[in-house]
Amino acid sequence: MVEPVNRSPEGTFGDELHLVVPPYAAYLRAVRLVAADAAVRAGLDCEEVEDFRLAVDELCQALIRGTDHVIVLSFHSTDGNVNARGAARGRDGFAGNMNELSETIVASLADDYQFDCEGGDLAFSVSRRRAGARR
Repeated sequence: MVEPVNRSPEGTFGDELHLVVPPYAAYLRAVRLVAADAAVRAGLDCEEVEDFRLAVDELCQALIRGTDHVIVLSFHSTDGNVNARGAARGRDGFAGNMNELSETIVASLADDYQFDCEGGDLAFSVSRRRAGARR
């Protein structure tokens, strides 16, 4: 059996996965499956897994609205915590903002999130912790 080679700062093993997808809604299903798997690996319960999956979906949709380039995603799971990051080169002239409804949805589902447009690059980060997990 091959042991994971990455360790979190606390010294526990973690899992990290990278995914590159075209900027089309048809590929969101694959992103949602990976997000859910990462959340399960972190030990989140069913409701927390669903919350994280939906938050990642909303953030990816915001990236899709602003890019014609591939979206690069990474997921990191440790005991009780799951994080996702996404990035893409922005479309010329894109303002780089999430709509108000998407912001409300993500804020209600995630423990922490950020969506940025800087220098033409779009990026997000989002995290969810298991209830009772250390911060």
